[in-house]
Amino acid sequence: MRRTLVATLLLGLIAASCADDESASDSTPTTEAPSTTEPTTTTTSEPPASTSSTSTTTTTAVEPDCDAVSPGLTTSTVASGGNDYELRLFVPETIGDGPAPLVLNWHGLGSNGEQQAGFSLHEGLAAVEGYIVASPTAFPDPTDVEERNSWELPQFDVAGRDDVAFAEDLIDLLVGQYCADPARVYSTGMSNGGLFTSVLVCELNDRIAAAVSVAGVTRADPCAFERGVPFLAIHGTEDDIVPYAGEADRSPLLTPTAPLGSREFLSQVMPDEFGEIAADMGCDPTPVFSEFAADIRAHEYQNCPDGVPVVFYEAIDAGHTWPGSPFADILEDRGLGATTPNYDATADGWAFMSQYSLG
Repeated sequence: MRRTLVATLLLGLIAASCADDESASDSTPTTEAPSTTEPTTTTTSEPPASTSSTSTTTTTAVEPDCDAVSPGLTTSTVASGGNDYELRLFVPETIGDGPAPLVLNWHGLGSNGEQQAGFSLHEGLAAVEGYIVASPTAFPDPTDVEERNSWELPQFDVAGRDDVAFAEDLIDLLVGQYCADPARVYSTGMSNGGLFTSVLVCELNDRIAAAVSVAGVTRADPCAFERGVPFLAIHGTEDDIVPYAGEADRSPLLTPTAPLGSREFLSQVMPDEFGEIAADMGCDPTPVFSEFAADIRAHEYQNCPDGVPVVFYEAIDAGHTWPGSPFADILEDRGLGATTPNYDATADGWAFMSQYSLG
């Protein structure tokens, strides 16, 4: 099944790579659904059916009947804070067995939920491991003249929009209507989605059981932790998009028409930013360094609350990539840099997160 999925997605990527994609630095191609299911469009006001039409929903507190939740892939529109967000949702065949873990899968700048699903291949792994994958789509910051979808960050506070509140509404929806386990909600994402994941680690640390950020972390200020959050981030030292060392002028994202706040977040030194999050959590401020692999140096923070792991991986000579993606070689050819062969942000990321639960 996984090989079929990879082949299908790879064909989509090759086709997309032939198109004119100005935002290729952070986006990935349109993809097909896992081979075990057919894509459908559904309303989220009731457990998903296989042939309903897209509509807007609000959350409820009704306890779900797991046996009534239809497995497979659906798309819908979720209303939050006066805004409508598109949602791609994968529910595993095992959902009838009881509440399932949930992975929130956040896309990068200029991308969307469908592309992030294909880039990460979380849905293929979820079909085997039995977890729900939610891949929502953001919309553009109004100050971005290029109108690229993006998640709201501390450096980009947008009036009339609250993406953190949306994340919480989304969790409530999926717990209440799709049988997601509230104790096993995890967050991951690429680039802008990785940055947003690090924001959720701070601002929703009472809801997020564990998290993995790929190619981007940023500290929400102030950040008050109610508990220790198992948190892992990986970032390439040769990332030109979100520079590892905070060299803002090096990034093609810093253009004369870039949104206000771009220089601020692109100037952040990634391991230092992660270290500030660890310190806010209550870990010792100075990490212990070790060699995780030949090309991965681990920054491990000690004495974190509840003994949770808080680890930053620097991927030496790697670029702006999702390690383990089958599209890594193609995206390297498109200028995003090499990827480490020694970490899989999907399989290894899931193995890291799934060890932990709330309570």
